[in-house]
Amino acid sequence: MRHAVFGKKLSRTKNERRRLFAGLVRDLILRNGITTTIAKAKAVQPLIEKLITKAREGSEVNRRRVDAVITDRKITAQLFDEAKTRFAARTSGFTRIIKLGKRKGDATDIALLSFVDEKVVVETIAPKKPVRKTAKKKA
Repeated sequence: MRHAVFGKKLSRTKNERRRLFAGLVRDLILRNGITTTIAKAKAVQPLIEKLITKAREGSEVNRRRVDAVITDRKITAQLFDEAKTRFAARTSGFTRIIKLGKRKGDATDIALLSFVDEKVVVETIAPKKPVRKTAKKKA
């Protein structure tokens, strides 16, 4: 039975499943794409979409909620920084699943879970320092 379980169980307990999803989300944010089984990719994709939506809003309450899932403040800060620029043109559909074929060891279907949009690099131009004019001394 699946009472009080949202999504797939993946043959894990509640805590094991939560830590698995947190690890997959963390790696996706750090590496911009992960190779995993199709079942895990489909199970974690809604969680990632919801976290990005919360990060786009950028409120302190949403930061705490995202931090409760990811449990690493540096990665949470990175997600919040990227979300406003990287996913500004989208309202949903931030990730994609690309099927890669079968794994050699156990013939499990493998997929690439990645972000749809590329990183946006914002360049900041440093202001030039004023040049001091020195007065020439007469000898």
